[in-house]
Amino acid sequence: MSTGFVILDEQGNPYPDDVPCSGEVGLFPLYFGATDRLLNADHDKVYFDGMPVYRGRFNLLFAFHETKSMLLLHEQTSSVEIERVCNGADEGLLETAAVSVKPPGGGPEQLAILAVLKDRSATYDANLLKGKFQRAIQRNLNPLFKVSYVKVVPEFPRTASNKLLRRVLRDQLKRELGNRSKL
Repeated sequence: MSTGFVILDEQGNPYPDDVPCSGEVGLFPLYFGATDRLLNADHDKVYFDGMPVYRGRFNLLFAFHETKSMLLLHEQTSSVEIERVCNGADEGLLETAAVSVKPPGGGPEQLAILAVLKDRSATYDANLLKGKFQRAIQRNLNPLFKVSYVKVVPEFPRTASNKLLRRVLRDQLKRELGNRSKL
């Protein structure tokens, strides 16, 4: 409540407020009398040694409609991290998209991975890809995550600025899985 933040570039300069950016978060006091000095000389050692380093992309504001993280097995996970691992699972993949989908009957979110192939005319067995993705995720991220669904698609829906529209993919999967469960 009493702290503001800025996003800093590699030189430590803040980006303007109206520019999309990524970088290190800098915090500063907003109210009069707040200190900008560290309280102890070994601040880095006391507060940051042994802390995990997170890679991937997380939104700082909750107002965004596109979520880039998902809750799997009660653990918040970046879809970018899952995609990075899955992209390396097979040399025939151009890119992957990881989304979480609530099952039609209720229950915890399930991990679905959509894949675009380098050779669009090639055919891949979705179960073979599912096994490769499962092994890659277990080896590199979390052995408890389970890939529930894999689908090969010709291309991903994107915005004008080439961002992946995860919401559209999630809605398509919900419809597809909802129709499948009625059979």
